[in-house]
Amino acid sequence: MAAKKCFFGIKTDRQVDGDKMNRLFLDQVLAEGGENAAIAACMQCGTCSGGCTNADLMDLLPRSLVLMVQRGEWEKVLNSNSLWLCTSCQICTSRCPRGVQPADVIEAVKAIAIRQGINNDSTRFNQIFVELIKKRGILFEPELMQKYGGIEAMLAQVKLGMKLAFKGKLSPLPAKVQEPEKFNQALTKAEQK
Repeated sequence: MAAKKCFFGIKTDRQVDGDKMNRLFLDQVLAEGGENAAIAACMQCGTCSGGCTNADLMDLLPRSLVLMVQRGEWEKVLNSNSLWLCTSCQICTSRCPRGVQPADVIEAVKAIAIRQGINNDSTRFNQIFVELIKKRGILFEPELMQKYGGIEAMLAQVKLGMKLAFKGKLSPLPAKVQEPEKFNQALTKAEQK
């Protein structure tokens, strides 16, 4: 793959700090959905991390995560909680002066990690969430809490649940999607992609 140039005309196939890029991992991330992410153009300015709304919770800020992808440090990326804390708000992407799309990089790495079988609380939560949506088309929060955290988690949230129910924000009974045939068609179409 020929090295692209970013809009400033600077070559995008090298690091500002002189590190060599690991094309193997970088190409994997690009193939997974980061093809427009301009990962190699990152100059490590930190603007993405400065705007990140979850930066205080992450062990690898978006800037560092992109650097680890460039260097091919897959184990550090895989073991990072940052993948699972990214809310895909796109602030990092909108602020980047070089056109790097850190949110897309994180989503691509997340997909690779899941396909490679990573198993943690976040992936478990997502799997339960999807299973319940497939089941009835609408999430029933108490059931999600019970499946994810057990009866203890449900009991710990009873007070909040009652407040939400009295305000009409949480149904005490599970609901179903109004047109299940259309929902199933949309679900089948989404699973084919």
